[in-house]
Amino acid sequence: MNVVKLYKWTIASAVSVLVLLLLPSQVFPKTPHGIIELDKVVHAILFGAVTAVFCAEYRAWKKKTPPFFISLIVIGTFAFLTEASQLATKTRHFDMKDFGADMIGIGAALLIMKLAAIAHTPSHSHKNK
Repeated sequence: MNVVKLYKWTIASAVSVLVLLLLPSQVFPKTPHGIIELDKVVHAILFGAVTAVFCAEYRAWKKKTPPFFISLIVIGTFAFLTEASQLATKTRHFDMKDFGADMIGIGAALLIMKLAAIAHTPSHSHKNK
């Protein structure tokens, strides 16, 4: 089987995130810095979405949930590389807080997708009597 076809939505979402993170910063409106910076929330959501798509495609193909720590490391490496790639731009910069938000989004999505998979297994679903 062609792995690219099996993970086409994961690849598409990852490329979309990379493009968004490499766009000039002027494209995005300035947000006020509060207790939680909106930028960090966006990072968590973007990488959580990529992770959720990956988990769904993995489960469709392998019929099981992807391994948590390996997935965290692989998708986390992608997140780190997206931050590092911003060093090649004029208006973006590497930010460890962004990377931390990415990792929170990845970890949260892995946990949520694992719980969703457990909830939908026959032994955990409610049976009508």
